[in-house]
Amino acid sequence: MTVDWSLFLPAVVLLWTPVALLQGKKGRHRVLELGWHGYWPRTLFFGLHWFDLIRAAVGAGLLSAATAVDLISAGIDAHPPLLLRAGVLLVGALLQCRSRRDPKTIHAPFAYLAGLALGGLYPTVAVFSLALTLVLAIGPGLPSAFFPLLALIGAGLGFLLKSLPGLFDAVTLAPAVVAPWILTLLLGKPFSSTYRSRSRIEITSPLK
Repeated sequence: MTVDWSLFLPAVVLLWTPVALLQGKKGRHRVLELGWHGYWPRTLFFGLHWFDLIRAAVGAGLLSAATAVDLISAGIDAHPPLLLRAGVLLVGALLQCRSRRDPKTIHAPFAYLAGLALGGLYPTVAVFSLALTLVLAIGPGLPSAFFPLLALIGAGLGFLLKSLPGLFDAVTLAPAVVAPWILTLLLGKPFSSTYRSRSRIEITSPLK
């Protein structure tokens, strides 16, 4: 098995940095099952989510390049690099599940997993998989379904659009995608997501 360590090590640093270390004082957690009216702007425009998406996409892209293998010519020798890639992605996803401010919940790493899909799958497969997953999960108000749906849709579209290479990429990514969902079932803890707290503006008298 040949691994490009110059790409592999930076990928591990990006993917294995726990999200709890990146959450600043402005980050707050809210259980997914609670109403989000009034929270959407502070969630969608929270800079941490965009940073999480970008660093996961870059990390997954570097990891795919570091463990790249020709499935046709390699045959059974293709399994070790794919298993290594799957293991790194799985550990990275689990490290994102800890809630820094609310240990009674599991942090739902939506942005991180979307970044993994963008960096680890073929672009067309990733875009269509994320779009369908958002419509089927977030639209009807079933945000927890995002995780299994992304794994299933990614595998189906990967095979339809890119044949076996697309399927193997999606299957390699699948354990990381479903890990947070399985973790919340095993521990009996609800999912929570991060949003930006309101800025506190101190009003002082101009006479002082």
